[in-house]
Formats: sequence, structure tokens, C-alpha cells
Amino acid sequence: MAFANEPLHLLLLLSFSTCLSSTGTTSTIKPQRLVSKLILPGSVHHPNYKPNETAKERIEFDIQYSTTRLAYIKARIEGSLISNEYTASAFPSLTGRTILANISIGQPPTPQLVIMDTASDILWIMCSPCSNCDHHSGRLFDPSKSSTYSLLCNTPCYFKGCKCDPLPFSIYYVDGSSASGTYGHDKVLFETTDEGTSQLWSVLFGCGHNIRYNRDPGYNGILGLNNAPLSLATQIGHRFSYCIGNLADQYYSYNQLILGEGADLEGYSTPFQVHHGFYYVTMEGISVGERRLDIAPDTFGIKEDGTGGAIIDTGCTLTYLVDGVHELLYREVRNILDGFFRQVIIENTPWMLCYHGSIRGDLDGFPVVTFHFADGADLALDPGSFFHQFQDDVFCMTVAPVNDLDNISKPSVIGLLAQQSYNLGYDLNNHFVYFQRIDCELLSG
Repeated sequence: MAFANEPLHLLLLLSFSTCLSSTGTTSTIKPQRLVSKLILPGSVHHPNYKPNETAKERIEFDIQYSTTRLAYIKARIEGSLISNEYTASAFPSLTGRTILANISIGQPPTPQLVIMDTASDILWIMCSPCSNCDHHSGRLFDPSKSSTYSLLCNTPCYFKGCKCDPLPFSIYYVDGSSASGTYGHDKVLFETTDEGTSQLWSVLFGCGHNIRYNRDPGYNGILGLNNAPLSLATQIGHRFSYCIGNLADQYYSYNQLILGEGADLEGYSTPFQVHHGFYYVTMEGISVGERRLDIAPDTFGIKEDGTGGAIIDTGCTLTYLVDGVHELLYREVRNILDGFFRQVIIENTPWMLCYHGSIRGDLDGFPVVTFHFADGADLALDPGSFFHQFQDDVFCMTVAPVNDLDNISKPSVIGLLAQQSYNLGYDLNNHFVYFQRIDCELLSG
């Protein structure tokens, strides 16, 4: 692979990443499962947990966050973000509706809660000393107190007395927030499924000492999982999997991320492509029960100008479908429910299809909604994934239209609610994503 046109900083980082990936995972025994427990929005373990939050408030936050995320995805695709070699590929939540991963860095290990993002291309954390880090969770990582931390230098130091010129780290977001500091490497500690621990040495990450406009309390940084050269997924074995349980169960504790060779790649697979840092899959259709909706084969295809397509994303809670497909699905669900339940109009969200009733008490027997992908892979949404309890006596469909009113072909986005009760495995070498419907607790043994 040639890097003749890349800037020197990026060449150094790519060179270091290549060395890391060839040494950090080498083993003569069966690879360990590097596990990070995931904390979902609404969990009692989440730093933004609100014990008195109502179902209505929860879905309103989810709508706000998902709308913001969709706007960010559109901006990334259109190339309207700040552009330089350190530009971020993640977007902090403005409402705390994020998946958090729990890892520890350094010696002695310092626990860190970081946002897990499949669209981000690097691992970075807030580091001490730090300006504007008032809302972080737990202890900040102090590189000066870690016996295993090393700075990454602009030029290698091969002789005694050579002074390191630290490689600068900076990252920018579409809302104007940013983080800057230096690149370094240290060991990262993970849990294992047998309640032990496993560590990787010399993991590359950005150490942010200056944080600007941090409006999202409760996280210490971003854990990037796209296929960029410096993402944690690429550094650790080019494969990962994550399992999402029931988002409505605030006490469920088996959600998990597994990195490296021990990742769970099971179930039916479908190819993916990466564009703009997002994982695109070939969506071929939707069924409601046995009825296949009349959707043209190229509806979810990526257009020649790079727009359109379908993205799997951990940043959106809701699922977004192109307007014509959403209308077909909306009509089909109405045809099923109108004779049994009274429809409710929700102020400010006219696209939401809502009815008086209870998901648990009234929707037993509602047909499964299935998203079909290339090579025969399916994602099946039961009522708990397809609907949300808006109030005690009102439930709503959690699939929204992209509202493509500006003639820009936005992508469809498969959000977190649709990924419930699944383990998703990503093989970055062969470009496949696996869908395995399973209770995450069964993967913990």
C-alpha cells in the first residue's frame, strides 16, 4: 500500500498502527475475548440516568438525539464538516442518549466511560490536566502517573537525550465542540467473559487536554469502531461484535462489546461497504408478517453521487427510512391496527403513528416486521423493537421518514431500537456484518 501523498503525521500514525495490529494480538493460544460492558441509554448504570424520567420524556429525548444524528450523517455525506486530517468522525450526544463502553487505561488502570460509535475513526479520551472537562465521569486519565504511557513523537528518537516533539491531536465536531492534545500509547485493560481481565499493550489513542464546548456530561471520550486505520477495531484484530438487549429494561446488564479474534461472528451475514466512515449494507426489502411490501429493488441503493443507501448506526435510536418506503410501512401498520385501536396524534411529531394501548398487553400476535438484506440476512423487529410505549396508554411506531424535502437523497438509517435482541458481528477484513438473534446473557458464559 502506498502513502506517498499522505501528510507526515498521518504516515507516522499509519506506520505505528500497522506495527500495533501485528504485535498487539499475536498469541500461541486461543485468542481471548476482549470484553467491554456496554451501558445503554436509560440504564440505571448510565451516568445520565434519570430515575423519574417518564416514557414520554424518554422518547422525546430519543427523537431529539436521533434527529441531530441524522443531520450529522447528512453533513458528513455532503462534506460540509470542518476538513483536515484530524477531523472527527464521531458526534457527541447533546442529550446523553449514548451507548457507553467501560474500559481502563494505563498502569495503574484508570476506568473510563467512552461513547461507542461505529462511525468514529479513533479512540480518544480526556486527559489530566484538562480545561473544560467539568462533566467527565469518574477519574480523568493522567498520563504522567501511568508507568506504561508513552508519547508519540513527530520524529523518532533513536539516541540518548533526544527530546520528543509530541504529535499533536485535535478533533472537531459539527456543533463547534472540539478536543485537542497529543497522541500517545498505553495499555488498555478489558474484562473477559470468565470475569477475569485481559490487556493489550501500546494501544494508540488521542489524549485530549483542551476541550471546547462540551455539553454532554457523563462520558470521557469516544471509542471509534469504523474501519479507519486508527480505529480501535482496526488496531485490535479487524473484527468486533456488540450485543444489545432490551432498551426498555433499565436493569439489563448483559449488553457487551467484544473486540478482536474472540468477537462473535455468528448468524446470517450480509456484505457491507464503508462510505464517509459509515457501514452501508444492501437492504433489499421489508416484510410485515408474510406480506412483502412493494418496494422497487434499487430503492435502498447508493446513488452515483454517493447519496442514498442504508446505514447501520449505533448513534441513532430510531430507524429512518426513505419517505416512499416509510409511507408504505405506515399504511400497512395502519391497515392492521385501525380496526382494533384508536389513533392518537402527537403534537410536533405528525409522522409518528400512535395508538391508545399497551405494547405488552395489546400487541401479542402483531406480525414481525423484517428488514431483508443481500445474501439472505434478515433483521426481525418484534413489537418491542418496532414500537415504543410513549405513555402508559399510548404506543408509537419507532420508524421515521428521513423527510428528504431538500431533494438531497439521505440514506436510510437502521437505529439502535431495531438492533435490540441481536448480536451484530463485523468482519472488517472480508467486509461482512453478521446478524444473530440472541439473548446477550447467553454470550456471557
